[in-house]
Amino acid sequence: MERKGEATKHQLAESFKELMLKGSFDKITIRMITEQAGVIRPTFYNYFQDKYEVMEWLLEEEVFRPVFDMLEDGMEREAIYLLFRRMEKDQLYYQKVFEVTGQNGFEEILCGKIRKLIREMLKNHKIKLQKLEGLKDLNIFLEFHTLTVVNGLKYWLTSREVHMSADEALEYYRFLMSHPILDVVGQVEDYTEEAAWKEKG
Repeated sequence: MERKGEATKHQLAESFKELMLKGSFDKITIRMITEQAGVIRPTFYNYFQDKYEVMEWLLEEEVFRPVFDMLEDGMEREAIYLLFRRMEKDQLYYQKVFEVTGQNGFEEILCGKIRKLIREMLKNHKIKLQKLEGLKDLNIFLEFHTLTVVNGLKYWLTSREVHMSADEALEYYRFLMSHPILDVVGQVEDYTEEAAWKEKG
C-alpha cells in the first residue's frame, strides 16, 4: 500500500511538471493535475496541500535528497556538482518555476534548500571557519553565500544570453568562490601596469 501511495505521489508531481512545461503556474488547477495523473481530485490532498508544496517536493526529491546523501558521505564537491547536473537535466522546467514569485515562490524555496546545504557544509568545517579573520557573524556569511548561489543558478538557468553546460557553470562558481573580486581587480591592475612598462621598454 505504501509503495502504491508513493507511486501516486510521483504521478501527481510528474503531472504538475508536465503542465508547467506547457503553461503557467497560475493557470494550473488541482483538477488539471489530477486529471492528467488519472486520479480523482480529492486524491491530491492526500499527498499535497497545494501546488507550492508539489513544487517544493519535486525540488527536494529530484535534486536535494541525493545531494544531501552525498554530503553525508563526505563528498562535498560531488554534491555541488550533482546539484548543478540535476538542475541542468530539467532546465526547461526550472526556467518555468523561477517565474513563480512572491511568498512561497520558487526562489524562496530554493534559498531555503541552499541555506540548509551550506549550513551543513559549515558544520563539517568549524575548525577552518574559526581561523578566518573578520567572520563575526556566520549567519551573515551564510546569507551572502546563499544569495550568491541562488542568483547564480537563476542567471545560468534562465538567461537567454548564457549558454553553458553544468560543468562550465560549476567552473564559474568555483572560480568566484576561490577568487575574491578585489584579488581579481589587483591582478588586472598588475597585468596592466606590467604591459605598460613593456610598451615603454
